[in-house]
Parts: sequence; C-alpha cells; structure tokens
Amino acid sequence: MRLLYFLLILFMFACTETATVRFANVTDGGSITLGNTIDLSLEGVANEVDSIQYYLNNQLLKTETDPTRFTLNSAELKMGTHTVAALVFAKTGQKQRVSASFTLLAPAPKQFRYEIINQYPHDTNAYTQGLQIEADILYETTGLYGSSTLRKVDLKSGNITKSKKLGDSYFGEGMTFVGDSIYVLTYRENTCFVFDRNSFELIKTFTYDQPREGWGLAYNGQELIQTDGSDKLYFMDPKTFHVTRTVPIFDRNGPVYQLNELEYINGKIYANVYQEDYIVVINPANGVVESRINLIGLYDHRPEDNELNGIAYNKQDSTLYITGKRWPHLFEIKPQLR
Repeated sequence: MRLLYFLLILFMFACTETATVRFANVTDGGSITLGNTIDLSLEGVANEVDSIQYYLNNQLLKTETDPTRFTLNSAELKMGTHTVAALVFAKTGQKQRVSASFTLLAPAPKQFRYEIINQYPHDTNAYTQGLQIEADILYETTGLYGSSTLRKVDLKSGNITKSKKLGDSYFGEGMTFVGDSIYVLTYRENTCFVFDRNSFELIKTFTYDQPREGWGLAYNGQELIQTDGSDKLYFMDPKTFHVTRTVPIFDRNGPVYQLNELEYINGKIYANVYQEDYIVVINPANGVVESRINLIGLYDHRPEDNELNGIAYNKQDSTLYITGKRWPHLFEIKPQLR
C-alpha cells in the first residue's frame, strides 16, 4: 500500500530551453505513516535523460540511467522530517533539481487501560521525580530546591529507611541504576550525581557535555537514556556522560513533547508525559510511540503541580509501580489492552 506516491514529471528536454521537473501528487511539507513505501517515479522521454541522482537528506542514494521507479522503505527511516530530491541530467547538458520534505509519523499506538493489583502508602511530602524497585525496597528521588533527596523506602509501609539530601542549591530529578551505582539528575544545575547504591556515598559527579535540563533517566544495560522535557531521548555513555546519539519521539500526530520520568522495560522505554495522565511506550530504535497506557482515574491529583510521575517495574510479576508528586498512594498496576 502506498500512502505517499512521488511522481516526477519531466517535460521534453530541448536544446534551446531548460527542462522543467516537478513533484506531483504530494504537497511539500506533507506526512506519511511508518510502514508505507515512498515511491519516486520519473515520467518523461527516456532517451533525453542522461542520468538521475536520488538524494535523501542531502545524501546520495543512487544514480540511475533509466528514468524509472525508485522506491524507499520507510521502515528504514527515523521518525521526523526528511527531504528527498532528484537531480536530473539531460543529454543536452542541462540539469534540473526537484525536492520535497515530508514528516514520517508513527502508526496509531495500541491503547491500554489498567488493573490495580495493590495499593501502598506514599509520602505526601515526596515531590517524586525518579523511581526504581528492588525486591520490596523502593528507591526514589524527590525534587524542589531545599527538599531534594535520594531515598530508600519500604514498599509495604511507605517508611523511609535511608535518605540523602542533595543540597539546597540542587533540584533533584530522575534516577536509574547502573550496576551498584545510582545516577541522579538535577534540573537546571547541569550536574549528575553518582552514588553507591547501598551506602549512598557520593562516588563521582558529571557535568553535562551540553547544557540542557535534566528530567528523566533510564539505563538499557549499555547506555544512559535522558529526557529534558523536549521531544527527544538522549543516549549517553555512562562512563563519560557524553551524548552519543539523539532520537526524536513521534506518535501519529507528530512530535511528543514533555517527556519526563523513564523506565527501560524489555527493550522498550516507558515515559511519563509531564502534566498528562498517561504513559507512552517507545521503541528506542526509531522513536515510535507504539503504545499508550491511559491512567485517567487512577488518582484525582488536583491541585496543580501534583502530577503523575514515577514508573518502576516489577520483573517477577510484570507489573508497574506508579505514583506522582505528593501522592498519598503508590499503585501496583497491570496494563490491559483495550
């Protein structure tokens, strides 16, 4: 099935005038859905064409001598805006270039609701930013200047068993485990702290290699994955904290902004979206939002600044632990396909 059909119309080349090339059946600035082919076809007088160069994002893809169809596979492209172009050379020595930009969008995500498995107490003073679980111990980071902490919490009672203050000049954000260490982001301080998981002793401090806000953090076993409230995931070397690649995130409507707290689960990235009552499930290879977990009604978190935030994964039962900023409860849920 073709959602996007590029038709290159080549008018007769003449020795005394410049040939005209244009795209038809597509509007520059349009969009296509992942999984559909991108078909570029050239129509004209074949014996007047010497060669055609096809480009994607200014990179030469192929040179053809026969002005026939050239097809791109959208599954091999990342989400976002791309530009295709054709440079047509006539035997007369003349040349013409045509180009068009399009946005590659994700297909409609699967929709999930939830089943509540358990409900546990949660500290209403905890401005939750990051969440992890190991056995029945929650590891949590909290935010706000003067109140930011890294803490261990007993799951069933909600009691804080260990806590470390980050310092009054730091606003704590997301966190993740890397081996026996805990990496903790800060909001606008351009700093990441690394603590020993057991003692909470400071091991090292990283400064971001490029200024950006710290929001969520996860680890895929090789790379750290960070959000900054934009529509991007930053993949980083945990030894240097340097960004190695950036992946833009899209759903069927376009870029997904305000990506917040993260959890890496079975090859996918689960992300809170700031001030929204749902979690998006992202394919990190191409940035596609493949699923969406609707959590409306889980907890009435009015007033404002009391948003859903915090995702932890129970590997044994394949359930999620969900809470929010200053929520009185932490919920264990199981997503259910609608």
